[in-house]
Amino acid sequence: MVKNRLYSDQKILNAVRRKDKTAWDVFFNQFDPLIRSILEWPRWKFSAQERQDVSQNIHLQLQKAVPKFKGKSSLRWFITRIAHQQCVNEVRRQVRENCFVVPSLQRTQTGDWNEKDFICPRTLDPYRELIRSERRSAVLDALKRLQETCRTSITLYYIENFTYQAIAEKLGISVNTVGSRLNKCLNKLHEDLCRHPLFKRSSP
Repeated sequence: MVKNRLYSDQKILNAVRRKDKTAWDVFFNQFDPLIRSILEWPRWKFSAQERQDVSQNIHLQLQKAVPKFKGKSSLRWFITRIAHQQCVNEVRRQVRENCFVVPSLQRTQTGDWNEKDFICPRTLDPYRELIRSERRSAVLDALKRLQETCRTSITLYYIENFTYQAIAEKLGISVNTVGSRLNKCLNKLHEDLCRHPLFKRSSP
């Protein structure tokens, strides 16, 4: 079975590289079920229109990437990685636009969704993970906009885990000054972040 699949995959790849007229039709006829299974994963929370849009993006990316496929993994795994990345890109786009997606409908009768083909763990919520990532980037950007004294104080305490005493010694100030400075600097950071769309409402 594996040999037959590999042979079939190789025939499809050869046809694609030769630019046969029907090559891509055959390709997507064989692999669209895999692509749909990834798009329909409930944790993406894609609407029907979003799945269609992402599917088109996946097709475009595959048409660029497949002719250059070097066979270092199975073709199925190669397609899965590209499809997954396009799904992640869509979630990232929605997060950046502060667009909170509607849940997809859950399947009935048959029960659970089959997630065995996905490259991410079953416990992963890509939406939450991307929100965390985007918020982390927003905090770092806001930190760069602070004055040097605030940026240094916050970095030493919250990122490099310095104690108040260690910060006081490094900056040549009193321990009490460290506390009051951190409080003022955090207020400034908070004011900056409150203007960012990702911090205007809680994550879903």
